[in-house]
Amino acid sequence: MRVLVAFEDLRRLYREVFWRAISDLRPTLTVRSASLDELKHVLRRFDPHVVVSSRPSDAQVEGNGAWVQIPTTDDRQLAEVCLGGERWRTDGPPLSELLAVIDEAEERLRDGSLSEAC
Repeated sequence: MRVLVAFEDLRRLYREVFWRAISDLRPTLTVRSASLDELKHVLRRFDPHVVVSSRPSDAQVEGNGAWVQIPTTDDRQLAEVCLGGERWRTDGPPLSELLAVIDEAEERLRDGSLSEAC
């Protein structure tokens, strides 16, 4: 399964931390990182199943099975998760919740029920 982590260059530390954590904790996944300037190009080329980004899912080019939008502005906003068309908001999310979304997307991909509705 392919996971893309994309944050603006100003928040490249976020990008690196999420990329490293997901890569280390889920070594069987293919995880890449990109800046927001590269996002559309990398979405087309890499075709990720899961995207973790500061940009909302409506900014994408094509459908992905899961999209986790983590706001990086200073005003307190909830993160938005979309998994197979289901949407919810969450505070954070903590790494454990992010990994749970990735794990669920992987399970749905395996059984063929991961829709590209996000």
